[in-house]
Amino acid sequence: MQSFLRQTAEHIYQTYTDRLSDLCIVLPTRRATLYFKNALAQAAPTGIWSPQIYSMEDFVCNMAQVDVLEPLHLQLDLYDLLLRFDPKLDFDQFVGWSAMLLEDFSRMDMELADPKAVFEYVSEAKALERWDPSKPGSSALTGNVKQYFQLWANLERTYFALKEKLAKDKQAYTGMAFRMVSDRIKDIAQSSESFYRYIFIGLNALSKAEQKIIHTLLQAGKADVFFDSDEYYMAPEAEKRAGHFLKRYKTKWPLPEWNWQQNLLLTDTKEINVIGVANASMQGKIAGQLLREIRQQDPTAEIAIVLPDETLLLPVLHSISDEVSDYNVTMGLSFKGTPLFNLVDLLFDVHLTGVVQPTDTGYKVNRYHHLAVTKLLQHPFLRRYEQYLNSIAERETDLDLFQHVLDEMVARNSVLLTAEEIIRLGREHPMFITLFRTWDDCTDLIDTLYQLVDALGRIYRVESENPIETEYLYILYTIVKRLDSLFDCREHKISVRSFKKFLYEQIGNTKLPFSGEPISPTQVMGMLETRALDFENLIILSVNENVLPQPKQQNSLFPFDVLRTFGLPTYAEQESITSYYFYRLLQRAKRVNLLYVLPSDTYGSGEKSRFLLQLQHDLAPRNPNITFSEMTAVVEQLDTKEYEPDIIIQKDAEVLAKLKEQLKRGLYPSHLNQFVNCSLQYYFSRIAKLEEVDEIDELVGADTFGTIVHQVLEDYFRPFAEEARPLEKLDVQQMIDALPKKVQLEFKRGTLGNLPEQGMNLILYQVAVQLLTRYLESLLQSEELPLYILQLEETLLTDLEVKLPSGEKVPVRIAGKADRIDLSGRTLRVIDYKTGKVEARHLKVAPEELEATLLHDRHLDKVRQLWLYRYILAKEIQKGSLLESKVLNLPKNQYDFEAGIISFRNLGAGVLTSELPFVDALGEPKDFIEASEHLLKDLVIRMLDPQDPIRKTNDLETCQYCAYKSICARG
Repeated sequence: MQSFLRQTAEHIYQTYTDRLSDLCIVLPTRRATLYFKNALAQAAPTGIWSPQIYSMEDFVCNMAQVDVLEPLHLQLDLYDLLLRFDPKLDFDQFVGWSAMLLEDFSRMDMELADPKAVFEYVSEAKALERWDPSKPGSSALTGNVKQYFQLWANLERTYFALKEKLAKDKQAYTGMAFRMVSDRIKDIAQSSESFYRYIFIGLNALSKAEQKIIHTLLQAGKADVFFDSDEYYMAPEAEKRAGHFLKRYKTKWPLPEWNWQQNLLLTDTKEINVIGVANASMQGKIAGQLLREIRQQDPTAEIAIVLPDETLLLPVLHSISDEVSDYNVTMGLSFKGTPLFNLVDLLFDVHLTGVVQPTDTGYKVNRYHHLAVTKLLQHPFLRRYEQYLNSIAERETDLDLFQHVLDEMVARNSVLLTAEEIIRLGREHPMFITLFRTWDDCTDLIDTLYQLVDALGRIYRVESENPIETEYLYILYTIVKRLDSLFDCREHKISVRSFKKFLYEQIGNTKLPFSGEPISPTQVMGMLETRALDFENLIILSVNENVLPQPKQQNSLFPFDVLRTFGLPTYAEQESITSYYFYRLLQRAKRVNLLYVLPSDTYGSGEKSRFLLQLQHDLAPRNPNITFSEMTAVVEQLDTKEYEPDIIIQKDAEVLAKLKEQLKRGLYPSHLNQFVNCSLQYYFSRIAKLEEVDEIDELVGADTFGTIVHQVLEDYFRPFAEEARPLEKLDVQQMIDALPKKVQLEFKRGTLGNLPEQGMNLILYQVAVQLLTRYLESLLQSEELPLYILQLEETLLTDLEVKLPSGEKVPVRIAGKADRIDLSGRTLRVIDYKTGKVEARHLKVAPEELEATLLHDRHLDKVRQLWLYRYILAKEIQKGSLLESKVLNLPKNQYDFEAGIISFRNLGAGVLTSELPFVDALGEPKDFIEASEHLLKDLVIRMLDPQDPIRKTNDLETCQYCAYKSICARG
């Protein structure tokens, strides 16, 4: 394959052999200049004096004889100039659109647009926006509207003031340099100091300034132009966007002949493979595999891996085999893709997403959110720093400092923390002071970044195996130093948010360069870097809509009609440019692999690029020498172990011993319900003791809400239980009056005091007050008063001995923690509070079904709870232990007993009870205690049956809220 640059180099050498050193050769990119120099050296049989070879931008900047400033300097100059016309201009707002405005200025100059006409048009267009003929006087200006339109008027004056200032200092921005050269190109062409010949190679979409420069040199007979075009998109009848610009130049320019146009796309032999992959990152693996296959077939093959989406660089590099060592990466790794940028981003997240809250002293304090703090402290760089601290720690208390802070935050349920609190938790270590001290302006922020780089640099500099981390730190330091020196001379303090904008802009423009052989046969490059270059083997990734071509978006402050009216570039031109790059790459390629991401369930995701459809339905049918294939990449399934969907735990001697120990400790209603729901859930919770990971709760959860309600009632009723005096109507009324303050105090108790008093937490506080008020009011109107409180939050116990089939006797303790035991009239009651809704129908069981379903139906959880409470209460009364209270002075057979539920969401139903009507085969009532003990013994025998293993339930509804569902692969 003879490349376009080789063909051009040979032509130039043969044509200008004696005057090569007097030539000025201009190509699209610096990468293309490197390849052209190599091609020219190969074309010359002997040593030569090289011509001057430039990229287009370098050529113009050299001709303009000015320093092209970086955007950061220009933005600050622009702000100073705007302040002349609008002293009230807010810098933070200006930062948001200044970079785009500079690009608009540059585009205007590149396209040689009349700035006065542009700004006049914009001003009139804005006037039309506010004019409504149906409302007379609607064009009258309000204060805000006047300020908005004054800004557009100021931009014209600022544009000319900026150009005047830059020209005086022999400086420019890119577009200004192009306009300067285009204005002087006639004089340059006629100058005796000009080059013998100007040769432009491989250009495509030229701005009006570039066109004027080349056109003038052509008219002066001092220029040659070499285009790389193809009949497929250049034919007059062709409607391909790729030929949009070149057709125009071919028609309008005074060219003696068109150099060159070939017919490779419609005649050349090509293999085109379109490969669909499941996801974006998988493309890297496929590209690495294709590269290996090509190099195995031809070790010297020229290959380009082209990345329209530069975020895929690392996946591609990780996928290149060690066998392929001589490859070159031209694009550089974006600093935004590094772990250090992620650390900086998390640091900003901590400081900029905090919540300002008033304190008890009345001062407002910035508090950092626990999620942002946690993410920051878990960053790999800081974890590595923690390891370093561990290695030099002299005391055990100094170990795992970062983890200690995270654990303390969870233990205290610290949702929002002040800088002082975090630094105190971090034992005032310098790193915690660096990370969390308050930022008042960019000076504090810059100091933080310097100290962070210095602290991390100390540990990475001594580790030879981490050179890339050291490089990250050095680059961040240089960026911060540049900004620091730039802002040091500013009179006003830059805010943190504005500094972040500048910092991220610099980081976005910073690439980590890779070292390699520039002319290596294997190149990994971006789409723009392929201009004027040719490769026999192509692997192009991300050939999807919205990547290739890019989405239709307007990056300009000017309205679309302004851009169209004055010939400024829009997304339509960008699509034509991308189309040309794509088809030009294919012209000389022999083997082309085009990878795209397959469609997913997300709307618009993974749509095939229109270029693939054009190849499939237009180019391939017209060129019989093209072998076109569509393929789908499939992940190879390796041999894996069979997965057993069930989890079965045999009851061996060790498990049985733990079960017996747990039964001896106590069988509570919650344990019983766990076992009935799922024996595996009971095992994980009670035997294996698997606990859920503690997390910080920002909201009052259902369990915490219930605890608060319980605690308020316990605090209210405790004095009556201790003093053995009845609860009367006056007492209840006093409770109602003091309720809001009491609930508020309970919400602030312990770790709950760290929750913000806003949003859902404030609503839950109001709900708690409402529920408790309704309950106390219902108690006030009920016939339960006077009410004697016997016990509060006490554990009821009774022992039961169970004889197993083996003859072994196992002691079992039946237990239950009652919210309240009281006496209403002659009825002893065990009361359980429920903040959820419970209805009477939930507690009804048919007598003939009771024994068969009580220990098997998961829906009877509340019935089982009342059953156990009632059983324990009956046994306690039978023993007489409860009758020792001062208020119980009647014989035990004169008291009734029951277990009931008070549902705060169904207070109208009163105390809800379950009759628990045990009956025999003839339907006659059974003794409650005897029937209960028979069921309990059967349950214990089943729990300790070695032939009945522990396994997960088949009722998936049970798994819905189970803490262990992830272990069972059900959540």
